[in-house]
Amino acid sequence: MFQTTNLVGFGAGVSGGLGPLTSITASMWEGTTSEYQLTNDDVVKHQQTIGNFANLRIKHATAPVLDGDFVWQYTQSGNMGGNTDSSYGFYDISEDATWTATGYRAGLNSMTNSFWFDTRGTIGSSPFSFQPFEGGSSQGSAQTFLLNDLFKWERIDTSLKLFVDDVEKYEWTGVSESLRFAMSGYTATKPNISDVQFQV
Repeated sequence: MFQTTNLVGFGAGVSGGLGPLTSITASMWEGTTSEYQLTNDDVVKHQQTIGNFANLRIKHATAPVLDGDFVWQYTQSGNMGGNTDSSYGFYDISEDATWTATGYRAGLNSMTNSFWFDTRGTIGSSPFSFQPFEGGSSQGSAQTFLLNDLFKWERIDTSLKLFVDDVEKYEWTGVSESLRFAMSGYTATKPNISDVQFQV
């Protein structure tokens, strides 16, 4: 996957627009990494510990802290499993201590400033669906997606939008915090994502 080092500092942006799309690296993840195969910008959950979620977040000295306008995108290569099996989204870095590596929804539902979604529906039932949340409160209605759809999160000023296959699915407003990406998965292969890239 294409990678570039032509950055002007994470979160800083570039005059006249964002910098180039840049692939993340496996070393940027932390959490229950033993249950995942992390290869370049791909995330594959290859095993499952019964009774525990296996959660990841981007937290590393070389990883982006998203404190301005940004794009964060990936291909949803797993179907997310059934109801609440997988969760994805962003949270305020001041709430790092609330994040959990093995807990339900990675603790996103226990935060004040988290902007995320988790799975809805039955395993293997296409089109698949997810429910947006802010903190512990559901937002709007359940949204649909297909396997291998492109998920793109985009913040401009204080508007954070989620697009799936170029269709806007939800908008969170008043989002001014410095953010970190996190994901949660229970069943093997279900939370898989690939080609994870960002622009700042």
